[in-house]
Amino acid sequence: MQDLDPSESPKQQEAPLTLRSCLTKEPLLLFTLIGVVSGVLVGSLLRPANLNSTTISLIGFPGELMLSLLKMLVLPLVAASMISGMCSLRESGNEESMKRLAKLTAAFYILSTVVAIVLGLLLVSIIRPGKGASFNKVSPSSGGGCRGNDAALIAKHQSDGGGGGGSSDNHSGAGGGGGATEALLHVARLIVPSNVVQAAVDMNVLGIITFSLLFGWALSSLGPQAAPLIRAAHTINAAVGKMVIAALWISPLGVGCLIASSILHACDLSATISALGLWLATVILGLAIFAFIILPAFLFAATGKSPLPVASYYGQALALAFGTSSSAAALPLAMAGAKEAGCDPSIISFFLPLGIAINMNGTALYEATTALFIAQAHGVSLGPAEVVVVAATASLAAVGAPAIPSAGLVTMLIVLQAVGLDQFSGDLAVILAADWLLDRLRTAVNLLSDGFGCVVVDHWCRKQGEKDEEFMAGVGGVRGGYAYSHVEMGSVRGDDTS
Repeated sequence: MQDLDPSESPKQQEAPLTLRSCLTKEPLLLFTLIGVVSGVLVGSLLRPANLNSTTISLIGFPGELMLSLLKMLVLPLVAASMISGMCSLRESGNEESMKRLAKLTAAFYILSTVVAIVLGLLLVSIIRPGKGASFNKVSPSSGGGCRGNDAALIAKHQSDGGGGGGSSDNHSGAGGGGGATEALLHVARLIVPSNVVQAAVDMNVLGIITFSLLFGWALSSLGPQAAPLIRAAHTINAAVGKMVIAALWISPLGVGCLIASSILHACDLSATISALGLWLATVILGLAIFAFIILPAFLFAATGKSPLPVASYYGQALALAFGTSSSAAALPLAMAGAKEAGCDPSIISFFLPLGIAINMNGTALYEATTALFIAQAHGVSLGPAEVVVVAATASLAAVGAPAIPSAGLVTMLIVLQAVGLDQFSGDLAVILAADWLLDRLRTAVNLLSDGFGCVVVDHWCRKQGEKDEEFMAGVGGVRGGYAYSHVEMGSVRGDDTS
C-alpha cells in the first residue's frame, strides 16, 4: 500500500459518509452503540426488581474488568508516545518548533477552559437553578434516595479523588482548606510526583507525562549511544497500540455492563428530577451549547473545516468515553481518530495525552455551575470577586482531576472550599444521585474538546510553518513508530487494507 500524503487522511479522500456507511465502516462503533443501548434497556428493566448490591456488582463486573484492562494499557501508551514524540522532536534540532507547539497547545487549553467556565457561570446566573431547589427530597436516608450502599460509594469516590491522580505524599486539594491556593499546590504536586511508580499506581497522568518528557529529552541528548533505546521506544509505542486495539473489541460488552450497573445503583430518578431538575437542565444545556455550538464554531473559524466530518473521526472514542466515564480509557481511540482526521502523529503524541490530563472543559463547566447552584440553594450571595475565585478554582480543580469516573464530583470539594461553601459539602452526596449521567456527558465533552483541539493545533502548526522540511524530517521517527497507521486501524474499522 503506497504512502499517503500526511496532510490527507484516507477518510478525507472519500465522499462524505452517511450514518449507515459510517457504522458499516466502523464496526466497533456500531457494537459500542449497541452496548450502550443494551445497558440502558437492561438497567431500566431490572430497576423494579430491587436487586441487592452483590447482584448489581456482578452485573457490572465485566465492565469493571474491561475498564481495568484499558487503564492498564493507557499509561504505557502515554509514556511510550510522549517519549517517542520528544525524541523525534529533539532529533529535528528545531527547538523553536517545539516551543511554538507547546505555546499553541497551552493557548488552546486555556482558551477552551475559560470559555467553558464563563458559559457555565452565565447560564447558572441567568437560569438560577438553585432557587427553590430542595436537597431534602433526595437524601441517602430517604425513601427517594440512593439505594443500597450508596453511602459507601460516595466515600469511595471521595477517597479515589484524593489519591487517584495525587502524589505519593497523599496530598489532596480536597483535604485542606486553602481554597484556590491549595488547588494550585495540588496541581503542582501532580505535575512533579515524588515517586513515579506511585504516580503510575494512582493513575497520575500528569506526573507520568512529566517523567516521560524529561526522559525523552535526556535520551535524545545522549547522541548515538541512545539510538537503540529510541528505536525501542518507537517499537513499544507500536506494540502497545496493537494490544489496545485487541482489547477494545471487548469494550461493547463492558460498556453495556457498566451502564446497566450505574442505572441500577442510581438513586430514585423521579425524586432526583423533582428536586434537582432545573440544575440538571442547566448543566446539560451548558454542555450541549459548548459541544454543539462553541466547539464546532471555533473549529470552523480556526480551520475552515466542517465540524461533522471531524466529529465522525472520533465517534468510537466518544462512545467509549460515554460508556466508561473515563477519557483515559478512550485515549487510544481518540489518537486513532486524530490520525484519521489527518493530524500529524507528532502533534497527536504530544497534544492528546496531555489533553486528557489537563483539558477538562466539561468538568470545569460542571464544577463552576454546581458551586453557584449550591450557593443559590442555600441563599448565599456570591460577589463578583468570589465568582472569579470560583472560575479560577474550577479551572485548577479540573486540571487536577484524574481521568477516572466521577473525578469531577470529588474535585468539587476544592471549589466549595475556595469560597467558603465547604459547610455544604454534604450536598455532594445528593448530587451523586445524578452524577452517573452527568459524568458520562462531561467526559464525552472533554474528549470532543481534545479531539477538535488536536485538529485546530495541527492546522495552526501548518499555518505557522511548523511543517517545514526540517521539522517533518525530525518527526519521521514518530510516524515510523506510531501505533495507529491506516493499515492497523483497518482491523478496527473493518476496512479492506490488503
